[in-house]
Parts: sequence; structure tokens; C-alpha cells
Amino acid sequence: MYLGHLHQANLPFPAAIETALTYLRNTDFSKMETGRYPIDGEKMFAIVQTPLTQTWDSGKPEFHARYIDIQYLFEGEELIGYAPANDTLAKTHDQLQEKDIAFVAPISGESRLYLTPGMFAIFYPGELHKPCRATNQAMAIKKVVIKIAKELI
Repeated sequence: MYLGHLHQANLPFPAAIETALTYLRNTDFSKMETGRYPIDGEKMFAIVQTPLTQTWDSGKPEFHARYIDIQYLFEGEELIGYAPANDTLAKTHDQLQEKDIAFVAPISGESRLYLTPGMFAIFYPGELHKPCRATNQAMAIKKVVIKIAKELI
């Protein structure tokens, strides 16, 4: 997992992550509708979302097997839960084959990542994350999730 801001000094990332971060820096999301936008076919794409944040306790941690997530906050405030990968946790909802997502029961000791506009978090396959959590009360946010096929890294 990595947490940062788009306007920080560039750190060395793998080329595919650099491509995604460049896309985030150079795209005007204020005019983009929600939906899926190709960057490199099925290997890399962006999903523009406008969810309403939810209470901390209402969510379940999720993880992916085939894609890396870059979760970028464009508008609003968001908490994202994080925990390292843990293969011993039982899946409560498994759609890894169909949609590359699985959920596990709530866990204790999650770290809470606080994101403001311009910040992003990178989650590698298997890493648990619980996005779209409210900081104080529910609010509409605009975020972009870039999916990167793990084979590109």
C-alpha cells in the first residue's frame, strides 16, 4: 500500500503506475461523467465514481486478485480502511472470478487513511481496503479508481 498526493515530488514507481499517475495529473475530471474509461484496454482503465460515503462500521474490507487499485480522491473527504493481505480470512462474498473482488468480515485493527482532494492510495492484489467511509458524516465525493493488471508491474 502507498499513500500520497499527486503534486508531491515524483517518486520512482513501476512504469504502469507512472502511466496511471500521469493520467490522473493530466485529466480534467470535473467534466467527466461517472463510468469506465479505457487507458490501455483491459490492462488499465479508470472508473469515475460519485458515491456517498458511509459510516465506518457499515463496510467490509475488500481485496482483488488480478488488479492493482489506485484510488484517487477528486472531491470531498474520505476515509479508507487498510490492512495487509491475509489469506487466512474467510471470504464473506467472493466474486474474484467474475469481477475481481472479494469481501471479508470486518476486522479489528484496520489503519484509517484520510484522503483529501489530490490524494491517492495504491492497493496491491490481496491487500485489504475499505473505501468510501465517512470522515464525520456522509457526503458525496468524486473519486477515480484506476485498475492496473498485475502483469504490468
